[in-house]
Amino acid sequence: MNRNRMIIVGLTAALLTASPSFAQTGSAPAAVETLDYVVRPGDTLIDLATAYLNRPSDYRRVQRDNRVANPRRLPIGRTLTIPVSLLRADPDYARIAGFRGAVTLSEGGRAAPPVQGQTLAENAILTTGANAFVRLALSDGSHVVVPSNSRVRLSRLRRYALNGAVDHALTVEAGRAESRVTPRRRPGGFVVRTPVSVSAVRGTDFRVAYNDDADRSATEVIEGVVEVDSGDGLSEAVAVADQGVSTSLTDTRLLPLLPAPALTQPDEVQSGPVVDFALAPLSGAAGYRGRLATDAGMIDAFAEADSAPNQPRLPFGPLTDGAYFLRLSALSPEGLEGRATTYSFIRARNGVGGLTSGSESRDNRRFYRFRWEAEGEGEARFRFQLSREDAEGRAEGPPLVDQPGVVEQAFTLSDLPPGVYTWRVQGTRHRFGRLLQVWSEPQQLRIGR
Repeated sequence: MNRNRMIIVGLTAALLTASPSFAQTGSAPAAVETLDYVVRPGDTLIDLATAYLNRPSDYRRVQRDNRVANPRRLPIGRTLTIPVSLLRADPDYARIAGFRGAVTLSEGGRAAPPVQGQTLAENAILTTGANAFVRLALSDGSHVVVPSNSRVRLSRLRRYALNGAVDHALTVEAGRAESRVTPRRRPGGFVVRTPVSVSAVRGTDFRVAYNDDADRSATEVIEGVVEVDSGDGLSEAVAVADQGVSTSLTDTRLLPLLPAPALTQPDEVQSGPVVDFALAPLSGAAGYRGRLATDAGMIDAFAEADSAPNQPRLPFGPLTDGAYFLRLSALSPEGLEGRATTYSFIRARNGVGGLTSGSESRDNRRFYRFRWEAEGEGEARFRFQLSREDAEGRAEGPPLVDQPGVVEQAFTLSDLPPGVYTWRVQGTRHRFGRLLQVWSEPQQLRIGR
């Protein structure tokens, strides 16, 4: 008990360092990954093997490699070189830190929606539908986001008994995974696999995507360094921040990431029937991607959209009024997602629809009734305009009627002379500290003799 306590405390005092060694297999030397262990008071090879190696009998390999005469007597302070392959890695866990939308968790052949805070074991599979997201918290503080339309397997969740180093691996079977990985101690690591690539890191911020149709993976590095292998060992690339690797069965390409795109009107209130963002075209971009969230860190993301090819526009559909955040990025022709930028925006529906007009006669006079419907939340006021058209369908000078401050969703006129008229309504609201104004589509009214 005391010896184990001393080992745990001693880890902070540099008991482990990296040390490569070699083992002979036939005539060619093969590299063996090893770890150096500094002997503490009370250590024996047999006790160390029982506590930290795969099998108690593995002490014999360590004894032979380090030429230890007596496995029960070790000089304090001596450095032992231990093959990593002998180190016992116990099961570790991941936790559901948050999710939204249609998310399915498959474990042990059973599929069900996840539960907030639920603990996941190795080989659990997470599948997300459209506009669905799940965020995983790993045991060392790392986080993984599985965005919409993705399927990710937790293929390895282990923790080395010797020093607590965690070793995690994900497999992106479809879609994407975004990882922010805390620095890892050896022999731990973090690997993301796809059917055509392996991306390995010890601490960084990166994304991995797999396009099943094109049989191509994309690895994008935001911070740190990522080593990408083609999976068959025939090609590899090392990407640093602002670089990406596009990998297929036939080639591996290291490319710069595209810069973040920009909105054409960043201060515009999203007041239309659907949320729709116009972007400034970015040179080299084949498409654009946007993600919506209720927080700037995109932790509580709830919608995602890709533009049509080469179209700098991102439509998202209807959205409840409120304050939101938009993360924008551009997509290269190779499928690499570039640098992202985040905008805050206000969604406040303000529209005028359902425009109709009719007439009736009373007391030898003809009355014209114009009606509309307010679209949005909160009190609205209206401005009614009616103009006469000339023979070419253009307005004849200023409006014949221009009435602001209308409270009702209707307006009545009488005794209009024959002709062709155009009328429209402006809706005005104060929402989220902003003055919102929008005009309806113009409507035509024809009055005969």
